[in-house]
Amino acid sequence: MTDIQNIQVILLRMAVLLRLGGLADWASTFEKYHNEIATNPSATVGRILSLYGGMGSLNDLILYSNGTLLGNENNELDALRSQLYDLCHA
Repeated sequence: MTDIQNIQVILLRMAVLLRLGGLADWASTFEKYHNEIATNPSATVGRILSLYGGMGSLNDLILYSNGTLLGNENNELDALRSQLYDLCHA
């Protein structure tokens, strides 16, 4: 698999987790980037990396469902965040 394909897989999985955690706007953003990255990889990678900085950024997201912390899902999201960041910097 190419880096772009790996990024696409990660983006879709993150979108699923974000929807599960009640963060539909974030999920839609990741679905959009999944669709855009194949045709415009440089610009899309730049947009993805811009999600990592500042208050209210991707790094600050915590998944909950009905007021309950989603432990396993948060762990997976954290691992995917790191993988995505590394792939976008490669």
